[in-house]
Amino acid sequence: MPKVTMQPKAADLTLQGVFDKFIAFKKIKNLSQESLEYYEECFRFFTAYYPADQPCADITKDVCLDYVRYLQETRPGLKDVTINTYLRAVRAILYYAMEQGYLPCFKLELIKADKEIKETYSDEELTRLLKKPDIKKCGFTEYRNWVLANYLLATGNRLLTVMNIRIGDISLDDGAIVLTKTKNRRQQMIPLSQTMLRILQEYLTYRKGGPNDFLFCNQFGKQFTKGGLQTTVLKYNRSRGR
Repeated sequence: MPKVTMQPKAADLTLQGVFDKFIAFKKIKNLSQESLEYYEECFRFFTAYYPADQPCADITKDVCLDYVRYLQETRPGLKDVTINTYLRAVRAILYYAMEQGYLPCFKLELIKADKEIKETYSDEELTRLLKKPDIKKCGFTEYRNWVLANYLLATGNRLLTVMNIRIGDISLDDGAIVLTKTKNRRQQMIPLSQTMLRILQEYLTYRKGGPNDFLFCNQFGKQFTKGGLQTTVLKYNRSRGR
């Protein structure tokens, strides 16, 4: 008579079951919400090729190589760096399964990808981008977008960092700003140029709000969503001919 056990056999675990365990493990490790969403998105792409209700133990290196071909054939024009972005997430999930004994071990390598040189702004484009709107004629949204563009170019902060900055994080006296939402999850204090400080000081006279309010808000004074902030930046660039 077989021994009663609370643990499912490795062969009985579906890919979905392994992924659920993987996400639970990452939550225990206090992974950021953005990282969890990244894994979930890449998992959806992979399960469009290999169904989530299929045994995880049946996944082999050849299955993963076929997944790459599947992406290349079904999504023409998809960049190699993007495919590698999907593969990194799949590799992390499968390596977790291997460590837990749910899957035989194999090595999954990324595909070779050419590194593209990112296009920079020309002097003419920067002049158009940073030209201050007429405060007497423009609305708050246009003015805020101009301040936002100046801030992004002055600091190079990530959008997720910017959307979480609160008014109280700015110290005009010290000429610095505290970043509470960073990639390495450590608070940072960065200096601001005198030009940026003057822009923010003027901006706050129109933005108003208290220390806990978000610095760059939507037209209703609420926090931007990530997609909303991305769209705002793209629209502003296009409106300035970029």
